Amino acid sequence: MDSCDRPILLQGWRESPLNGIGFLAGFYLTMVACLAAIILIFGTAQKLGPKVNRMMLGVSAIALFCFGLYQLWLGLFQGGTI
Repeated sequence: MDSCDRPILLQGWRESPLNGIGFLAGFYLTMVACLAAIILIFGTAQKLGPKVNRMMLGVSAIALFCFGLYQLWLGLFQGGTI
């Protein structure tokens, strides 16, 4: 198995266990910080009124729709044979 085929966590662990633990801790700290930021943003957006909430919901729906179309396009035209 080539070193490029291994997951990043295992590559770091094989270099030094401290590298693997640092990668894992950094990943989870980033994930928790981003989720906390999203909760704070949407919690304060609630105080801005229903018009802003409706606008944010519309933007989110359009973004998710576009992302879904992109994923379908990748799956149908870039994915190979079924």
